[in-house]
Amino acid sequence: MRSAAFKRVESTQMNIKKKAYALLIERKASIKKAYLKYNTEARSPVKKAFYILRLNFAYYILRDRSLSKYNGGSGRPYSKGPESALSLRETPEKLAKMLSEYDAVSFDIFDTLIFRPFSKPSDLFHIAGAEAGLLNFAQTREYCERKAREKKFKSEKTYEIDIDDIYEYMGEYAGTSYLQAKEKELEAEAELCYANPYLKRVWQLLRETGVKIYVISDMYLKREFLEEILRKNGFEGYERLIVSNECKSSKFDGKLYEIAKTYMGEGKHAHVGDNEKSDVINGRAHGFFPFGVKNINLSGGSFRPDGMSRITGSAYAGIVNGKFHCGLYGLSLPYEYGYAYGGIFVLGYCNYIRKIQISLGADKILFLARDGELLKKIYDKLYPQADTEYFLWSRLAAGKLCFEENTLDFMRRFVYHKSNGNLKAEEILEQADLSQLIPQCPLKNTLVNKKNYKMLSEYILINKDGIIRAYENQRKGAEIYFNKKLSGSRRVLAADAGWAGSGAAAIGTLAKKWVPGTEVIGVIAGTNDSFNEQPDASEALMQSGRLYSFCFSQRHNRDIYLTHNSASGHNIFFEALLGSEQPSLKGFDKSGEPVFCENERNGVNVSEIHRGAEDFCDDYIKAFKKYPYMLDISGSDAYGPFLSAIRDKNRYFGTVFGGYSFNTGVGTGESPIRSQIH
Repeated sequence: MRSAAFKRVESTQMNIKKKAYALLIERKASIKKAYLKYNTEARSPVKKAFYILRLNFAYYILRDRSLSKYNGGSGRPYSKGPESALSLRETPEKLAKMLSEYDAVSFDIFDTLIFRPFSKPSDLFHIAGAEAGLLNFAQTREYCERKAREKKFKSEKTYEIDIDDIYEYMGEYAGTSYLQAKEKELEAEAELCYANPYLKRVWQLLRETGVKIYVISDMYLKREFLEEILRKNGFEGYERLIVSNECKSSKFDGKLYEIAKTYMGEGKHAHVGDNEKSDVINGRAHGFFPFGVKNINLSGGSFRPDGMSRITGSAYAGIVNGKFHCGLYGLSLPYEYGYAYGGIFVLGYCNYIRKIQISLGADKILFLARDGELLKKIYDKLYPQADTEYFLWSRLAAGKLCFEENTLDFMRRFVYHKSNGNLKAEEILEQADLSQLIPQCPLKNTLVNKKNYKMLSEYILINKDGIIRAYENQRKGAEIYFNKKLSGSRRVLAADAGWAGSGAAAIGTLAKKWVPGTEVIGVIAGTNDSFNEQPDASEALMQSGRLYSFCFSQRHNRDIYLTHNSASGHNIFFEALLGSEQPSLKGFDKSGEPVFCENERNGVNVSEIHRGAEDFCDDYIKAFKKYPYMLDISGSDAYGPFLSAIRDKNRYFGTVFGGYSFNTGVGTGESPIRSQIH
């Protein structure tokens, strides 16, 4: 038995450790976050102590408050060109030709031949935990693997274990309820693992040359299971799979290479893998010529947002990293913008619209032009049974059609917002289809500014009755169009980008008169921000349940609401993403046919942006088809990539959009986007 004195010493040591932990780790959130990430792998006490000192030195002496270098990267987007160019390598044909010159070639499996759709591969454990209904399973699973390796080393002098060893320890440590997660983990591995498209092509070409192929892996999954994953993803025709848990040796200690050579025979051997230590350095040390491939998550991790939720953020980053850094694709800036910024937003927004549709029992969804084109395409792909319409609409058309019901909004959009000294009164009236008022206008050839705009407003009010008559044919045509699109619907959602919800409000106002019995409820990506002249414009509709906002409002995600700034171009980034190549709606003729603005050109490469966003949605949906709850992407996560770019002073947006022009007002010409970004 231990003496009382020994127990007192032990107690004193524990108290010192607790105090040191509180002082050096617990006190600062960023230090604790970085340390917990570091501590997920087995480390010696000395290494842990030195790491803690490094964190404190960086925080207090170097004043690196975010410790981004230590907790996963800067979270800043790459702004010097296409990110995919950083990892673009020789063609698969060229690499296959080089490998064919060897007598045998071996490949690593995970992060080389096979990817998981997560930035941290062990985040797959979260899926297993969700399927098993277990709290904090992922962290428990990682801990038990670490302890199982330590236990194996004590008994057999090897750290190599299989999944049965892990779950045997899991049952002892966590309880028998955790044993059920083993099958869920294996199901998730089988379902989520996918082929590296670059090396899949290399593999196919190499097989045609007749070179003998081997697979070598440091892994706890059993050989038979790994063989099935390889087969499912198209990696067949190899000589043998050599796995560490079966051989009780690893690439990390180098001994697995010696075992592999007994199967591969004499000759020149090449090895392909992503780990600098295990695959490159140790491979060379044991007589293999290494061909290193980049680890996709190490290559792209520093460019992904660091403020997203753990599971969604990891899934998003893993899929983007896999696309941009597998080495196969040289992608354009607009495509990358659509893929990395548009896809997660569109996917989350569509799922949000679906939730609102179900909760309110809406029988139709209107995706308002032009921001609704991409949204409708993805929504129809996700929910093909839904009744959706692409509804032609614009602020220009709304202002004219609602002139009688909302004269104030007309004045705000056509007069006040244009009173910046750039347009003459006659130009403003022409844009509003009121050229008949030009001859008698007191400001006829005068530039309208903040000093004289009220004079133009008063002139319009004096002629209100004549304006109503001038718009009569357009209103008749619009009524025909409304009945065509809305007749028979009881409750309709009108989905738009934002920002005050004026599109849905205008449609709702007109629908009351033209399609009685039809209720219109608005859904927007975000409201007016705190910097807007009318930050409260949509609050009454939000409060009463006539308008819903996905990403932010005064009512939720206020950190985003207080950061998003339309004056700095932030609205444009969404509108450029969702915009259409179709010109904007000018109005309707008296027969109900749409009339579009002439000579309008959208400078942004819409088709490439949309293609990128669609591809991300396809890749994400395919990856998680068995786990539909992964589509539940919050507004803050959907906004996460935008937020990281905004916090980087819009440098990325300047790179993507700086050379383009964009229509920022009602009926106005184009203006450079770069002038809006600051």
